[in-house]
Amino acid sequence: MVFEMSSVETLAYFLEEDSLRGVMRDWPEAMQLMVRLDEAGRCELLVHHRDEAGRVLETLREGLGEEAETLAVVPPVEGFATRRVRFSEEQQLLALAASTEGLSESAQDYAINYRFACEEGLDPEAVVGPRARPLADEPESDLPQVAERRAARRQTQPDPRPEPAPAPAPEPRLFPAGFEAANDPARRECSLVTAQLHGQGARVRLSFEPGALQGAEIPVVVENVGHSADFGCFVLPRGALAGWQPGAPLVIDMPQEQFPEAWAARFRRQTHHAQVSVTATGVFVRPVLPEPAAPPEAPMVELAEGWSLGRPLRAALLVAGMVAAGGGVALGWNPFSVGEETAAPMIPARTGLAALAGAETAR
Repeated sequence: MVFEMSSVETLAYFLEEDSLRGVMRDWPEAMQLMVRLDEAGRCELLVHHRDEAGRVLETLREGLGEEAETLAVVPPVEGFATRRVRFSEEQQLLALAASTEGLSESAQDYAINYRFACEEGLDPEAVVGPRARPLADEPESDLPQVAERRAARRQTQPDPRPEPAPAPAPEPRLFPAGFEAANDPARRECSLVTAQLHGQGARVRLSFEPGALQGAEIPVVVENVGHSADFGCFVLPRGALAGWQPGAPLVIDMPQEQFPEAWAARFRRQTHHAQVSVTATGVFVRPVLPEPAAPPEAPMVELAEGWSLGRPLRAALLVAGMVAAGGGVALGWNPFSVGEETAAPMIPARTGLAALAGAETAR
C-alpha cells in the first residue's frame, strides 16, 4: 500500500461504520476504525466507538509529541491538518480492514464492553482501554471495579429488570431464504448497471458503463469475491463502490484465483457482457454467455427455366411409346394404382416415320 505522504509524516484515516459494514457485514453499530500510517510504512489499526474519536486523536497527538504538526486527519477535523485521499487509496484501506483476521470480532467485543461501561457508570477508557480484555472472556474477579459495583447493587436493591419474556415463535416464511419483498425499507436501494467482463493479465476486469470509459480510470482492486452455489452469479462487497454514483463508469479488478477456472478461461478468451445489480447488501454480477453461432444456411437449388411438373410425365410416356414400338407386352405404371403392376395393351410394331408419329401422338 503506497501513499504519497508529501510533507505529512503521519496520517490518521477514520473509516466509518457504513463503509466498514460494506466489506464486513457483521461490523457492529457505532464502531469505527482508525488507520494510522507513517512515512516509514508502518500501519496500525485502532478500533473505537464513534464518540471516542476526539479522545483517540488527542492520544495520538500526545504520543507524537514535538512531531504533532506532521499529523494529518481524514476526514478533516478542526484543529488538525488534512490531505486529499484518492478513491483508490480508500478502497485499499477498506480491503486491508476486510482482510485483517479477527478485526470484526474485536470490534464486537469492544462495542459490548463500551456499552456495559456506560450503563454501569464507569469510565469507558478504564474498561475498554488498550490494556482491557473482553468482558465476555474473563471472570468478574479480573475486573475489580465492575465486580464491586455489581455486588453493591445486589445488596442494596433487587434487580428491577423483569425476567425476559420467551421469544415468540418465528412466523412462517413467505419466500425461500435469500428472497424478500421489494417494498422492504432495507431493500429499496437497487441500481442496474451495464457492464463487461474480460481477462486482464492475472486479473478479471469488470467495467461499469463501458461506453463511457475514458481509458484513464484507475481500477479499484477487490480481493474478496463470493459465488452462488451454481457459480452463475458472484457478489462483491458494497464498500467496494464507496463514492460511485449510478450511471458513472468504473473499473474493478479481481484476482483470477477468486473465480472457477471455467469462468476465468472464458474471460481470458472473450469479453462477456454482464448484468449488475447494486444493492445495499452487495454488488451482484451475472455474466451473460455469448449467443452460439448460427449454423450455415443450406445452399439454394436453382431450377432451370421452363421446368414444369408435366415434363417428367411426358418423358415417361415417350419412353413407354418407344418400348411399345418394339413389339410384345410391356409392364406399365398406373398412376391411379400405386404399387400394382398392370399389363400395357399390345401395340403393333411400327418402324420408321410411323413409329415416330405414334410416339408424337402419345405425347
